Amino acid sequence: MQSELEAQFARIPLLENKSLAEFTITPLPGYTNRNFRLHNRQHDWVLRIPQPQTDRFIDRAAEARNQALASDLGIAPQPSWRDASGLTLTPTLASSHSVTPADFTDEPTLCSIVTAVRELHCSGVRFEGRVDLESLLSRYYSMLSQPLQHEYRHRIRAARELIPLLQDRDCDYVPSHNDLVLENMLLGQDGIWLIDWEFSAMASPYWDLATLCNGAGLDYRQSRQLLGIYCAGGTQMEESLLFDYRNLLQLLGDCWMAALVNAKQ
Repeated sequence: MQSELEAQFARIPLLENKSLAEFTITPLPGYTNRNFRLHNRQHDWVLRIPQPQTDRFIDRAAEARNQALASDLGIAPQPSWRDASGLTLTPTLASSHSVTPADFTDEPTLCSIVTAVRELHCSGVRFEGRVDLESLLSRYYSMLSQPLQHEYRHRIRAARELIPLLQDRDCDYVPSHNDLVLENMLLGQDGIWLIDWEFSAMASPYWDLATLCNGAGLDYRQSRQLLGIYCAGGTQMEESLLFDYRNLLQLLGDCWMAALVNAKQ
């Protein structure tokens, strides 16, 4: 790991004249990237090194533009440096920690999380890219091995029957993060940041809300509370649509994870 980090330091102008010994370096979790916190008295950065196979999933140019728009809204960090491959050096929030399921049981914290998401959705900015749930599902399914395709075939068939029905009832697409797993939300002294905008695009608002509910393992009552906070500004949403999106995105996440594992083999 040391030699690889030294090679990455040499690529980044802000780090090329610095040594690893100047930082406390802490590995951070991640599926599509390897992430490291670089911390000393002067700097607190996250170094993100993309996994080679991620170019099959991610439009890095769209990610950069969408994150810049979210940063202008004050809900995302702006990288101090990045290149076209997705290698980034990004400041982090002081004394921050990733959101945990317990944070969803604290109403002020829950309100902060939901308010940040609603601010993004209602911002009126136009993200690059537009989610097509059926195409994504088909794409990830096609990347699975034949045994896994056989295992998932009944769930895929049911999802393909459901998606057109949802589209008839769904609302307009909004700028969306589309990967609001708990690790991609940082709580700090200065508020909340949403990080890792790799899958951001225009999408149904239910996508981010369903991902929050699934990631925190919210039950029916808690999901209803989250939706109520989101709708407090007058937005009309359907609980049944949120439930359907939770099931669909659970399937999409299962297929994506299996496809990612298959790509690494």
